[in-house]
Amino acid sequence: MTNNIPHTIRPLKVTDIPQLIDCVRRCYGDSYPFHEMYDPVALQKMVDDKLMHSVVAIHADGHLIGHCALTFDSVNNTTPEAGKMIVDPDFRGHHIAEEMAKVRIDIAKQLDLVGFWTDCVTNHPYSQDEMIAFGAQETGILLGASPSREMAGLQNFADTRMSFLSCYLPLKENINTIYLPENHFDFVNDLATRVNVKRKIAISNASGSGKSVYSVKVNPATQMANFKVQHIGEDFSSAMSAELAKLESQNLAFTILNLPISQEAAAVAFSQLEDMGFFWGAWLPNYSAQGDVIRLQKLHESINVDEIICARAQGEEIKKYVISEWDRVTPKNK
Repeated sequence: MTNNIPHTIRPLKVTDIPQLIDCVRRCYGDSYPFHEMYDPVALQKMVDDKLMHSVVAIHADGHLIGHCALTFDSVNNTTPEAGKMIVDPDFRGHHIAEEMAKVRIDIAKQLDLVGFWTDCVTNHPYSQDEMIAFGAQETGILLGASPSREMAGLQNFADTRMSFLSCYLPLKENINTIYLPENHFDFVNDLATRVNVKRKIAISNASGSGKSVYSVKVNPATQMANFKVQHIGEDFSSAMSAELAKLESQNLAFTILNLPISQEAAAVAFSQLEDMGFFWGAWLPNYSAQGDVIRLQKLHESINVDEIICARAQGEEIKKYVISEWDRVTPKNK
């Protein structure tokens, strides 16, 4: 379908926020997992603090019909998430998402970003197709990372949690050294070539030093715990085990952990986490000023992997790898 809807693509203005919230509700009702998208105060703070750089589509009659953004999760995050892509159900099929995504790339270049990443839904291939068209490459899949949400006008699966295909789009070169267990060396080496980032992949038996520095945030609405590790200490294994034990009573569905793999202790820490049931989620190059992050995941309930739709063969290869790693570390829990 050609684009015959009169509209303008431009950066979000604070005065657009009420209309943005209305558009989210038209698309998702109350099921959108990023609850700040329903909160005008939270949205304005993210814009004012320059943690969210949004692009919107405004119909000729003045109402907002689309949105996407680059979102930083903190001031230390240097490679943001490209997401929050929303198009009013009445205006889909007119390439509005693609137009907004092009402007989002322009903003990323203006911000002098090394690159950005995105989590594409897997109940349909459309958002994946959009990122692939811009040159993004698949780096992982998060299995059952979110409750199923109703998307107006699209196929929905209500009987299983939603999975996401993680993609990365490099914008300029940045060479790093990363530390991984030997069993992931070949996979990551091939992945770095495909993603077109230069990496020295090193194997190390070094343990952490000092005390581990990390945060744990639980989102009851999505039944998810989010671990963010800033420093891998000598107490890493015991600290992570203790945190997981604290969470057991909450009966969460999904746990995610960001591991900084620029630290030499990351290879041992990665293996320790696998012993706890964590497995490959996604690689996020240049995630922070420290360097790359591996996003590890741990499932606490089963999901239907047959409902994960990948737009191309590369995505299917990533899916196969992630599922095989899930099988390897949690054979008795599935």
